[in-house]
Amino acid sequence: MLSELADYARDHGLSAQPGYKLKNNLKAYIVLSADGTFLGVEIRVKDARPVYAPDIGSAANGTRFCNPLVEKAKIPLRMVEDESKDKNIPTKFEFFLSMLDNGEKYEPSFHAITRALRSEDTRAEIVDSLKKNKIKGADVIGFKVDGIPAEEGKGCSIWWNEFRKRFSVAQEGVLPRCLITGDLAPAMATVPKVSGLRSVGGHTSGDAFLCFDKDAFQSYDLKQSANAPVSEEGMTAVNAALTDLISKAPVFGGAKLVHWYAGNIPDDFDLIDDMMDGDWGDDGEAEEDVQEETDHTGEERAALKNAKQMLESVDEGERPFELSARYYIMPLSGAGGRMMVRGWYEGSFGDLYKNIDLWFEDLRLINVNGKSFAKSPKLKALCVRLLKPGGDPKKVFERMDSELSNLSLRLLDAIIKGNPLPDEVATRVLRYIRSAVLSSPSEEDEKKKTFSFQDETMAFQLLKAWLVRHQRQRGEKNIMGCDVNQSPRTVAYCCGQLMAVYSVIQAKAMPDVNVGINERYYAAASSTPAFVIGKLAQLSQHHLSKLDDGLSIYYEKMLGDIYTQIGQEHIPTSLNQEQQTEFALGYYQQRAAIFSPTDK
Repeated sequence: MLSELADYARDHGLSAQPGYKLKNNLKAYIVLSADGTFLGVEIRVKDARPVYAPDIGSAANGTRFCNPLVEKAKIPLRMVEDESKDKNIPTKFEFFLSMLDNGEKYEPSFHAITRALRSEDTRAEIVDSLKKNKIKGADVIGFKVDGIPAEEGKGCSIWWNEFRKRFSVAQEGVLPRCLITGDLAPAMATVPKVSGLRSVGGHTSGDAFLCFDKDAFQSYDLKQSANAPVSEEGMTAVNAALTDLISKAPVFGGAKLVHWYAGNIPDDFDLIDDMMDGDWGDDGEAEEDVQEETDHTGEERAALKNAKQMLESVDEGERPFELSARYYIMPLSGAGGRMMVRGWYEGSFGDLYKNIDLWFEDLRLINVNGKSFAKSPKLKALCVRLLKPGGDPKKVFERMDSELSNLSLRLLDAIIKGNPLPDEVATRVLRYIRSAVLSSPSEEDEKKKTFSFQDETMAFQLLKAWLVRHQRQRGEKNIMGCDVNQSPRTVAYCCGQLMAVYSVIQAKAMPDVNVGINERYYAAASSTPAFVIGKLAQLSQHHLSKLDDGLSIYYEKMLGDIYTQIGQEHIPTSLNQEQQTEFALGYYQQRAAIFSPTDK
């Protein structure tokens, strides 16, 4: 993966110079004259562009060293605020000055900085001015001399390229071979850290992609980077790629879903973003609007549509260079200042397209109103249906990261590889549906003739995907379809249909009832139908008598058709997980059929 990341940096023009880093947290510049006179503090605006400055890497986190020019204010100004926590500040202060002393012959502006910092009166004046501007010792500052940032001085890069070599090592005078570039080059003792993972457990100062500071990770008495030698040039490219990719990666399953493509794949062909990105409201809940007359290749799936056209053109020989296109997926999270690689996926772009297209096809389900197919859901919105019932809807993302960190990535693995979904998916969705059915329908739902699950279509889409993948794995040809007319009618499925019809009959006969058949009997019927269906049949006779003759006959014929499908088979006393899934889909699809537009 190191070479693939380096290739990404090269292909995207991320020409980061070794020994430098983008500083996006620079709060202010200390403005000095050429003779070291303090002129004032220049506060940077909140969204100012990052500063490209020399960086010493992880060595700055130790007890002796610090970064030159751009560093926390307390180090160059020797602000010892807490003796117990800032006991290394004097040492780092002297190192800061020694670096600038070393660079004066290359960059004259350094002399103005050291002159100001060696004066206690000037330092006190600067500290007082920073406090007035609410700049703390932990905030990052820089220096300007005659209006020019010190890191942009003409001689700065020449000096730094020479000075930083002391932080590279070679074993016994023999240059190791860099694992990234393949060249013989000095190996870095420690690699610089990369920021961007704080939301997924990363450290505030960044996280290292490679580290060997524990005995368990050191073999044959090799210390630090000697276990996996990388040159500064190669690691700089890798870190530049990681910085760019992490900044664009969505958070999923408690990790940043870093992904990229090799080859001529434009941004609007990004299948992973197309699958992941959800439409979220201000309160953190998924918007569940229904888009009519569309399917999983419609406008809302632009990347999938583009990829299909591209691959078809490849088959026709129009764009053969696309045949080499590949995808790379690497979920990353932070752990104690280190990057944790939660998975690694790579393969042809064509295979990725086929598996994601299959995913959307498996989710394909009739809409609850029976008019069209439900909108293809985004993966994050689906994962909401895997959470435990209840909880604060405004903290849905936090709950997903804590409750589903492992399951989310297993689900992603199954989608990317086209494999069956984990059984835990069905367990959680069935629990979610049983909880949702306990909620009585709102008046608005009744007016729209939607069912009492508050249109939880996504839960049933996820159930269908779980079921059809297991059926396909077993080699079954007659797998669950999108609506009641396409689905195989097992006894469990028919029981779900009966539950749907009986609930609708009661709703028509007793529209003002507070607690209906769904709330009372769905949970029991979905697991032990033999103990419930008979009771529902008895209740329906009372409900049918309240309807007009035409409507009563209509529902009786519907029930008769379902019982004919059951035939001589016994209604089960208990249902396993797969049968409970068939029951739920039978219920959903039958209701969609009832509410579908029909001729008078």
